[in-house]
Amino acid sequence: MTKYASFAHKHDRLLYMVRVTLVMGLILGVVRVFNVPYGYWALITAVTILGAIPFVGGVLSKAKQRIAGTMMGGALGLALFLIPPEYHWTHHVAFFALLIAAMYFTQEHYAYAALMAAVTIVIVAGGGPADFEAAGWRMLNVLWAGVVAVVVSVFVFPAKATDEFLFLLESFMRELNVYYTQHIESAKQGVFKPAHADRLNTLVDKQQSILPHALKESGVHTPALNTILLIEKRLYAELEALISAQWDAQQGKDEISELDGLINTQYSLAMQFDALAQQISNKEVTAVDQEDIGILNLTSDKIAHPKGDSRDISYFGYLWLNREMARQFAQLTVVTKKVFAYQ
Repeated sequence: MTKYASFAHKHDRLLYMVRVTLVMGLILGVVRVFNVPYGYWALITAVTILGAIPFVGGVLSKAKQRIAGTMMGGALGLALFLIPPEYHWTHHVAFFALLIAAMYFTQEHYAYAALMAAVTIVIVAGGGPADFEAAGWRMLNVLWAGVVAVVVSVFVFPAKATDEFLFLLESFMRELNVYYTQHIESAKQGVFKPAHADRLNTLVDKQQSILPHALKESGVHTPALNTILLIEKRLYAELEALISAQWDAQQGKDEISELDGLINTQYSLAMQFDALAQQISNKEVTAVDQEDIGILNLTSDKIAHPKGDSRDISYFGYLWLNREMARQFAQLTVVTKKVFAYQ
């Protein structure tokens, strides 16, 4: 990772507060110095755009939807003032219909934009036919405050969701190495105590939550990031099946423990997991060919089988889980290399 990316990752909360302080200070200063009418809407805009999501992709998405929703709601609300004041009941009925329609679209893809449209309709036209002044000022304040929030988020200590996604991928590979190595050590001693890879699950959940924001930052990474997360989910599912199964109760337990060729290649695969984590940290990923992974080159004549052909289906299931993890790992190195090729 770049020095700044590492610095931003370590001090994410501090840098977030620097951006928030700068945006709020600028907006509050403009509102107070120029006595901007309805200036509190500018502050509300900054709070909603910067709140909860610190990443550039999230800020851009929320700012775009908030501004678009505000403009749409403002336009609809202003349209109600074309109704003559003497037809005030028509104004109220039309206002109610527009509000319900906007709320209907809050359950669609652009839910936040629809919500902002509904709020704006209420602010602009909810006071009745005479409440006209709030309309223009609300739209103006949302617009300039949104621009300030976006500019500061992009240019002042920006937090990239893509960088955070790759940090989590690095952590995922290190944790995968730890869990897998622990399993190998236990299997070598003939002990198969069921365990669960909870930390891996937590990392995948975090990546899933920030993936939409990472995709907003750069379309170049879109296919690769989606594929990386899909492979991680597969690796987690296969490792979970491997370490949580009660192999002690299977007929092939003893043979698994005595497979010297398998255990050596398992250790080699675990080291490759850790090597990929280090490569991600250095931003120099090398694609691994399946032919370079020992466990995928094992054949029956290369593995010691002291009990001949007495192996049951659980034995082959155990081999399949290990080999499938190796295949997914090889694919992961190829896709991850593509991400860094564009950086």
